[in-house]
Amino acid sequence: MHGPVITVDVSKGINHYQGFENYEKAYTKSKKIKNTKSDFEEFMEYVEKLKVKTNVEDIPIVFEATGVYHRCFQAFLDDSKIPYIIISPLISARFRKLELHSNKTDPLDCKNIAKVFYLQENLYRFNKMDEYYINLQKLNRYYEDQLNHLRKQKVGFKSYLDVVFPYFDKCFDKGKIYNDLPLEILMKYPHPELVLQASEDKMVEYLLKKCNHQIGYVRNVVKKVRKLAEDVYSGCDKNGIEVQLLKQTIINLRYQIKICDEAIETIIQEANKSPNFEAVKSIVGIGDNLAARIIAELGDVTRFKKKNQLISYAGLDPMIRQSGNINGEHLSISKKGNKYLRCLLYQAISANYRLKKNDRLYEFNQKKRQQTVPLKPKAANTATAHKLLVIIYGMCKTGSLYES
Repeated sequence: MHGPVITVDVSKGINHYQGFENYEKAYTKSKKIKNTKSDFEEFMEYVEKLKVKTNVEDIPIVFEATGVYHRCFQAFLDDSKIPYIIISPLISARFRKLELHSNKTDPLDCKNIAKVFYLQENLYRFNKMDEYYINLQKLNRYYEDQLNHLRKQKVGFKSYLDVVFPYFDKCFDKGKIYNDLPLEILMKYPHPELVLQASEDKMVEYLLKKCNHQIGYVRNVVKKVRKLAEDVYSGCDKNGIEVQLLKQTIINLRYQIKICDEAIETIIQEANKSPNFEAVKSIVGIGDNLAARIIAELGDVTRFKKKNQLISYAGLDPMIRQSGNINGEHLSISKKGNKYLRCLLYQAISANYRLKKNDRLYEFNQKKRQQTVPLKPKAANTATAHKLLVIIYGMCKTGSLYES
């Protein structure tokens, strides 16, 4: 990049900004602004002065992505129709480490961001997405946050269960422990002694009223649980505090599961309105859930003029490390993009490989694992995720479905 630029170090409450006429010449020392209308007006005056000084009308603003802190400043730039570039903090940190004294201060950060602007290749101006895609992405981020809460609830649940009713989860298929039937059993009979105090018929009768299952299946489960209860040794008394905490954890767990289910249902309903939903869902290994979340993070594909821009956005572009004649372009990916999209693509490839449908993604993955210098499964999946994103980009551009 070349020409004038204004860099902004965004932080909580206070932002530092500094203008540069070119790589070697700063316009002024760094200045401070808050997220207020009066300070933003002061910033606009600064921008206009730099335009006059450099005789350049279109001066980009560059700042780091900082979670939520940059959102107010970004909204101001969008409303003011000012072009800007958002860079990853990882890129900025890499440039800062090149300095002999890599101190991190707000004024120095402005200079470091300017260095990124002038020296880093493949920086693209941010194109604001349509409100539909912005809201869809917010829904997905909310869902991801709720999933994290659900994972914590599951950890707490398992820790109490291992004390109160060891090996209870072995009575069910993998992952089925969080279904309605096992949770209902634990709510009513949370301790082995409580299971043995009730008759088999009484347990079956109660569970049939609470769960929508066939009597044969319920009775078979009850027999397994009772057999376990006869032999297992609990780590607490049936009236112990752990039993009460287990029941409370189940209540919290069920509530969190409901929140997650409602959230993903909303995302799917909204994503189904996207013209790209059916295209993404046509890929082997991708169902409604993954397709909706991928579209939520992908956003409006038309804002990417080239496929490499999308690859960089996902952080699947290669991290280049060269030394002499050694070219290290394909040793690892940068991971400097949208981690949510990157994770979802990896999940899609993992599902695709498990299905073994012999489509082109599976064959590409197999080829990477069986080449002269074979890649490990994780590296092969990552390479295939790169290919998947290129395929998605092409399908969204042409409006076509996946061809295996």
